[in-house]
Formats: sequence, C-alpha cells, structure tokens
Amino acid sequence: MAVLPSLATVADLATLLGRTFTPQQELQAQALLDQASSVVRAYVRQDITRATTTDTFTMRRADPYLHRCAGVVTLPQRPVVDIATVLVAGVESSDWWQDGSDLLLKAWPWNEPPAAHRPPQVTVTYTHGYDPVPGDIQAIVLQAANRVIVNPSGIRSETVGGESVTYLIPAVGEYLGVLLSRTEQRVLDRYRRTAGTVNLRSR
Repeated sequence: MAVLPSLATVADLATLLGRTFTPQQELQAQALLDQASSVVRAYVRQDITRATTTDTFTMRRADPYLHRCAGVVTLPQRPVVDIATVLVAGVESSDWWQDGSDLLLKAWPWNEPPAAHRPPQVTVTYTHGYDPVPGDIQAIVLQAANRVIVNPSGIRSETVGGESVTYLIPAVGEYLGVLLSRTEQRVLDRYRRTAGTVNLRSR
C-alpha cells in the first residue's frame, strides 16, 4: 500500500510559527505532521488526498423502488471524482451509473451463478479525495503538530516557586503526543465516514 503524504507541509508549519527550521527541526516537524495526518485520517476513515484506487467489493441487492437497479456498491473513499472501470465477477461492465458515492449496476441475474451462490464481486478503479486538501483539515493537522512543538511535555500550567506542575491530560487518559481535541473532532465530523463498506482487497 502506498504511503500517503502529509496533509500539511513543513513550510506551512514554519509559516504558522513564523520561524525557520534547522535541518534537525525539519525532520522533527515532518514526523509530527505525519503523525497528525495519520490521526486525522484514522478519525475520518478517509485518505483525504486525491488518489486513484482499485478495490474489490461485494455487491449488495438494491432497493428496486429507491435505486431502480439490480445491485449497488458504496465506494468508501470520498468524494468520488471519477470512476474509470467496473468489473463484475471479473467481466468489465459499462451497465452502471454513479449516484454520489454509490455505484449502481443496472441489471444482474441474482438467480444464476455466481449470484445464486454468493453475491458477485465488483472491482472498481476510481479517483477520490481532495486536491488541494481542505483548509480546515490542513489547519487541524498544523495545530496538532504545533502543540507538540510548542509544548512537548503537555504542560498546562506550572508554578515555579511552589513546584506545582499541571499536565494536559486528554479525556482518553494520559498525554500521548499528537491528539485531536473535541472541537477539532467536531470540525472533522463533516468528513467522517460512518457507514461501513466491505473492502475485500485493494491494489
């Protein structure tokens, strides 16, 4: 599986901080941006960046009154920019159309093999994601990385004379480095995939 790029750049982070990084600091900044990007992607369950993927799914029966077709596949990566090819049970098909993230297949004999024994497998090559990365996602990645650079120990307050130190403890427990605040999660909820789609393989 290809390594996904960071959702923000070291140059973006340097501009946010108003500083110039040394080579060693650039490596640290890139590592933090990679971590923050991974955390954001895990939360929204999306790759986010523009890419072309080939995935294989199990076709499910469509509601004939809602979809007016034989079968449907919901593509998990969004937004769907373009669908290049569709193979049903290994045979290329042009008998389909797109409705948002749904791939609708016009006709399929469900009472004949292989559908009689199990639903057919649908292999889809499609382009998805954003180019450029939405500004609010980029801002959250930069904020998450910046928090660690500015406050690597997660200290919220410190009293020097009385030797009192208060640490930033997230709701999940101990301080773990690059995390998302609840406010940031609420912002990301608009991009989050909530409906499950069975993904058999990708290449």
